[in-house]
Amino acid sequence: MDYRDEKGEPYSPVYLKTIHNQLSAIFNHAVRFYGLSSNPAAKAGNMGKEKAKEMLFWTKDEYLKFADSMMDKPRSFYAFEMLYWCGVRLGELLALTKGDFDFEKATVSISKSYQYLNGRDVITDPKTPKSNRVISMPNFLCEEMDEYINSLYGIKKNERIFTISKSYLHHEMTRGSKEQGIKRIRLHDLRHSHVSLLIDMVFLL
Repeated sequence: MDYRDEKGEPYSPVYLKTIHNQLSAIFNHAVRFYGLSSNPAAKAGNMGKEKAKEMLFWTKDEYLKFADSMMDKPRSFYAFEMLYWCGVRLGELLALTKGDFDFEKATVSISKSYQYLNGRDVITDPKTPKSNRVISMPNFLCEEMDEYINSLYGIKKNERIFTISKSYLHHEMTRGSKEQGIKRIRLHDLRHSHVSLLIDMVFLL
């Protein structure tokens, strides 16, 4: 339960529950067939949760309403545009540099992730090897990101373009959803919203 990976992340509650169930099954077998007096996993009690948190998402219309509320803060608007239209993770967003964008090919390369650990900025590899990828961007998003990066006077190729925090984006999500009267979702739920968008696009083909 105290385990943390190299990024400081614990096992998920669902995974912990799975481990407990498997241990309990092994000990029950030992009680039944090998003379073990009792099941220590049962005595210790449960850990983790049976089900993950409810998956929430915004429809395209809900996101567009939310985006309207972000227009007064360009930095917020462009950050959420990347999260929604490209489906990148928060750490991937915060690690993006000017050099990751190829506006001629209309792509953005995801090759790193950002964390703020022990009072300093830390750039690591993405969550999994498959997370290294090149994402195609819609033309309007290319224009938006080109405009945003050009507004960052003197920014170098390897400098981060979103020097903001997770708490800042949490606050902005609360502000925008409240202003527009739409349900408040989590930052990670924007990835679910992106998947929902892709599914809708497939059915429209």
